[in-house]
Amino acid sequence: MSNPEPTTSAAPSELVFSFGTLLDEKVQQSLFGYRVNMLEDFLIGHGTTEVVITDLDVIAKSGKKVHLGLVRREGDTVSGGLLALSPDELAAADAYEVDAYARRRVPTGAHGQAWCYVSADSLDVAERIALIGDSIAYGRCTRDGGWAARVASRHITRDEENNRFFNLAWPGATMLEILDAAEAEVAARRADTVLVAAGINDLLHADGRGGAQVGQDVIARLESFCEAMEPQGRRVVVMSPNWVDTTLVPCLDLGEILDLRETLRSWSERTFRDFLDTWDVLADRPALFSDGLHPTAEGHRLLAEVVGNFDLHPGPSVS
Repeated sequence: MSNPEPTTSAAPSELVFSFGTLLDEKVQQSLFGYRVNMLEDFLIGHGTTEVVITDLDVIAKSGKKVHLGLVRREGDTVSGGLLALSPDELAAADAYEVDAYARRRVPTGAHGQAWCYVSADSLDVAERIALIGDSIAYGRCTRDGGWAARVASRHITRDEENNRFFNLAWPGATMLEILDAAEAEVAARRADTVLVAAGINDLLHADGRGGAQVGQDVIARLESFCEAMEPQGRRVVVMSPNWVDTTLVPCLDLGEILDLRETLRSWSERTFRDFLDTWDVLADRPALFSDGLHPTAEGHRLLAEVVGNFDLHPGPSVS
């Protein structure tokens, strides 16, 4: 395969692994104005699936109504190519990809870390999920393990041979404590996706620090955690804190909890990482809490619907 020299003067600085239409010369000409040099490469621990495209502009550029998407499959590989793009070209690629895709970091088999357009629904395409969190993730104040047990059951039922869900939650622990302990635990279970559900205890045990400082400390530790996980091929998904009834838990400030939520959201958006916002599920609904902090069984059921992408009004099951 010949690789003509680029005709653009912009210096490429962003590496993008593609396994689909971004490798097509027609698409590259439409987006970048030239055919991009490509290095052959591959992803470990992934397989492909079909994604139906409804965006007419994307269909016009690619000539296809069905594109490829990635799913996690331990032991599989996906072949593709590594493209070097300028920041403007990367922005053009972002605009081209439909909402079903999200740009995230992946380690390639031959050339190290690169951007890749993966499924926007991180948990739906995961195979081995590790949950690290606090007592809410653990399921305290419920008899059945709470939202995490429901999500685990759904995930494993979809593929009992390959799918796994490991609840590594640690009641009472802060985000900093959880992340410090999690790296070896996650690796031991060969998790491809790490769901992080914590943060309230960091505000409860602030040790004189203000909410803003707590948020900065959490982000700094999350950043280093992601930098350790991503080169191993693990995708980190950060959940928002939940609403708290501060009339029953007066040591917490609702404004500081909202600030932490926004800090996590803006960091995730800025750094191209996954953020799962569950705030609205329980906000201003004190009847869904057993003690103002921990959800009731019904609160956990509603959280599970959002985290596990359950049908809110399920019909008859089919096989």
